[in-house]
Amino acid sequence: MGYSIDGSSDKSAIDLNFPLDQGVYIVGHGGSNPLINYHNVHDIQTYALDISKLNFLGIRALGIYPSELDKYAIFGDNLYSPCDGKILKVDKGYEDLEPPKRGEGHPAGNHVVVQCEDAEITLAHMKENSIVVDTLDTVEVGDLLGKVGNSGNTTEPHLHIHAAKDGKGIPVTFNNRFLVRNSIVWK
Repeated sequence: MGYSIDGSSDKSAIDLNFPLDQGVYIVGHGGSNPLINYHNVHDIQTYALDISKLNFLGIRALGIYPSELDKYAIFGDNLYSPCDGKILKVDKGYEDLEPPKRGEGHPAGNHVVVQCEDAEITLAHMKENSIVVDTLDTVEVGDLLGKVGNSGNTTEPHLHIHAAKDGKGIPVTFNNRFLVRNSIVWK
C-alpha cells in the first residue's frame, strides 16, 4: 500500500532519508494529484517533489523573485544520498541560470540517478561543478552527492526528486512521511 493525496494508493512507496539538512524545507509541488503537483501528468514523475528552503524570514528568497542565485535560501546547500545504493547516472556541465532564464534543452540540468533497492531516484537541478560522485560509485545514506543549484528547466533554485520503477513513478516517503504541496520538513 502506498500513498496519494487522500492517503492511499495501489503503489508501494519507497522510504528514503531526507537528502537535505540544517534548515526548514517546504514542498512546492508534491502529492499524487495534478491540482497540487504539476509533475503528475508525466508517468515517471507522478509523485515527484520540488523542495525549497525557507530562510530566517520564512520565505524562499530575499526579495521578490530575485535574479541573484545566492539570495535563495537553498542555493548551494549540500545534497546527500537518500539511500544506500549505486550511482546509475551522472549528468553535469550545465550552468546555473539566473531566474527567469530556463534550460529547456536539458530539463533535469545537472543531476544524479541513484539505484535504491529496486527503484531509481533522480535528484535534479544541481549546482554547476558540484557533483562529487561518478557513475557506478557506491553510496551510503548521507554521502555527499553535490549541491543544490539552478540548472535545467527550473524557475528558481530547488531540489527536484522523484522515484521510478520500470519507467513509472512510485510514491516517495521520507522517514515514513508522504509529503505534498506545502508540507514542511524541519532538519
